[in-house]
Amino acid sequence: MAATTINTTLFEKLEFQANIETIGLIVSGSNLPVSAEVHYRHSGETTWQSGHPLMRISDGRLVGSLFGLSAATLYEIKISNGLTEISGAVETQTDELDFQPQTILYVNSTAQAGGNGSPAAPFRTIQEGINHAKPGTQVLVADGIYPEALSFPISGSPKQWIQVKAAGNFAILDGAEWLNPKAWKAEGNKIWFIKLGRQIAYLARDRNRFYHYQTLSGLKQGKGAGKVNIKEGWYYDPKTTKLYIRSLTDPAKHTWQAPRLNYALSITARDWIWVEGFEIRYYGATTSGCGVAATNASHVVIRKNKIHNLQLGIFVNWNGTEKQGNDTRIEDNEIYDPPVNEWAWSAVKGTSMEGSGIVLRGHIGAIVRRNKIHHFFNGIYTGSSAALENPNIAFDADIYENRIHYISDDALEPEGACINHRFRNNILDRVLVGISIAPVTIGPTWLLRNVVSNFSGTSIKWSRDSSGIVLIYHNTCWSNGLNVNAMSLITPIRNTMMRNNIFQGNGYALESVRKGSLNNSWNYNNWYTTRGNKNPHFKWENVNYQTISQLAAATRLEFNGHESPPGLANPAGGDFKLLPGSANIERGIHIPGINDDFKGRSPDIGAFEYSAPTNPTNPAEPR
Repeated sequence: MAATTINTTLFEKLEFQANIETIGLIVSGSNLPVSAEVHYRHSGETTWQSGHPLMRISDGRLVGSLFGLSAATLYEIKISNGLTEISGAVETQTDELDFQPQTILYVNSTAQAGGNGSPAAPFRTIQEGINHAKPGTQVLVADGIYPEALSFPISGSPKQWIQVKAAGNFAILDGAEWLNPKAWKAEGNKIWFIKLGRQIAYLARDRNRFYHYQTLSGLKQGKGAGKVNIKEGWYYDPKTTKLYIRSLTDPAKHTWQAPRLNYALSITARDWIWVEGFEIRYYGATTSGCGVAATNASHVVIRKNKIHNLQLGIFVNWNGTEKQGNDTRIEDNEIYDPPVNEWAWSAVKGTSMEGSGIVLRGHIGAIVRRNKIHHFFNGIYTGSSAALENPNIAFDADIYENRIHYISDDALEPEGACINHRFRNNILDRVLVGISIAPVTIGPTWLLRNVVSNFSGTSIKWSRDSSGIVLIYHNTCWSNGLNVNAMSLITPIRNTMMRNNIFQGNGYALESVRKGSLNNSWNYNNWYTTRGNKNPHFKWENVNYQTISQLAAATRLEFNGHESPPGLANPAGGDFKLLPGSANIERGIHIPGINDDFKGRSPDIGAFEYSAPTNPTNPAEPR
């Protein structure tokens, strides 16, 4: 008689990545279940709280996240499935990093050469200060213009950063050559040229990006990429080394900025580096021009900088070597590049002008918060095509409380095999696409309490057969653009869950054109279109459905969803809170670890829990 083999579930290893308000969880083991329960508490407390269940990803591990935690707090955590259990403890990060420099080196662009970095004899260049810096050093930079490309010869050490900080509000890293406006020679037909003698990838006129024609003939004809009519722009001819412009006005009446440097700051294989308070502008001698580039770097802080007029604002990359970048903070920066958003999409897509404010390509524990990104082609990109099938390339990024607006294409781009990327409480306004899922291959990717408004394409775009776990909870998506779908599926999708979201458009409330979508759980969402009843409200796998009840009967989606007007306070004015009487009040479902603090009988649908207006203490008292 043959022996019977019993496959027993075994939790072998529990791994943590603690950020400020979140903790990423990964459980490895044998014969792991499809899901597992999570319980957590402050160390020393007696009561356990329930977290969102862990989910099994494609490589067999159990993965999930805890939300709404307190900073700098030790948490006890246990994972169980009724038969086996594993536990551990981890402390969240402090909210505000504290750095007390042991040494301060001073820099002033107006200083005499040969300084020693003292207040009385500061260095003239920032690079001199960096070259003399040791762990625990602050390089303090006075107001002035610094035409430099900075690099770091050494790393800091744990909590002893090498900090490069602006002392005031006008320390400027400037990568441009300011061209002589009187040097332009007229060729006729609105064409001028100057003998530049070097390759460039970016040109600004009067501090605004100038359109880059793809060919000299395109410039002379006023035809941009995609044969789109573009009235003005530039082209550099490497054969003649001439910089040509097409301008409707005399170029002598303008200022011209042509980058001669590529990066403002390059942080390569260096750790514990901190950059704060600079204006960074006009970098991009090649198409890889960037404000701050951190490659294979750990414990990097990039905060309170104004970064503009360049191809890429901030770039974080791990290139697959043994040393992986981790614990990068990108916070409170402003990044912009007008007027990219005003050019036709097809005139920019696929060209060097298709830039992004922030790009993350491989990292652990990146925190991207409170940044303002505007007038760019794309907003924040995570992942890469090289990382689509690599489940070890990126973990536990928190992208939250960012404001991204006036974007030509995608405001947020979660892509690849990234695990526990959490996009929450972001404001995305006046964009083509709010969130592009193109694709997620592993996950989970979390979309929580984001507001997507005034989108001209769609709120969430699905493409490239996304199959990784995507969890979409409590988002509000609103547009009144003509024939704009509230949500669009370009390709089939799998393994998604949506609860308690608001989607409003003027086209289809939901449009899916291809067959093959599987294992999707969508329920308790508000889908609404203003197109009226003459046209179908839903299309699923290229079949039209007039109402949500018809959709539910045919697809088993949205049995508890509804089509009522969302009842938003003032969406056109940017107020997406729920009005009294909104059909979304107490219409959602409880999700452990996500909306535990709801009021009333059940959670509300949308990004904001309804709060009844309070009466003034003395209504008769004048305001």
